[in-house]
Amino acid sequence: MFGPKVYQQQLDEIGIDGMEIDVSTIEEAMQTLNELEEYENILKKMRHNIRTDIRNIRKEYLLLIKELEPSPEETSKRSSKEVQKRIKKKKSILKKRNTKIKSYEIIETMVDNYLTQIEDARIYIRNSIERRVG
Repeated sequence: MFGPKVYQQQLDEIGIDGMEIDVSTIEEAMQTLNELEEYENILKKMRHNIRTDIRNIRKEYLLLIKELEPSPEETSKRSSKEVQKRIKKKKSILKKRNTKIKSYEIIETMVDNYLTQIEDARIYIRNSIERRVG
């Protein structure tokens, strides 16, 4: 698991934000298409890793919640105070999990937006090439 900050750093290093789309010549347009494909492959791998991390976080917190479940012997001896304590702990664990996942989801949304922009740019470039070729 990398963590949202590492993913953000990777996104910054890719440099997709400042990418120029050059269609001045067919060669330049083709080169840009190749670059877009490379970016797309990197972003898809990143999105896969983010989703894997989110699944792992869910599993991790599921185990924490299961640990709170009382054994059958304890169930019969529970006081309302103990039940309230467990509920409070469970809510706290869920809140931590959701907060952790949210930061990954923000990065995933950024990746998805970049992938959409790449697809839009690809369409623009192909149309530009078609107009020149006829």
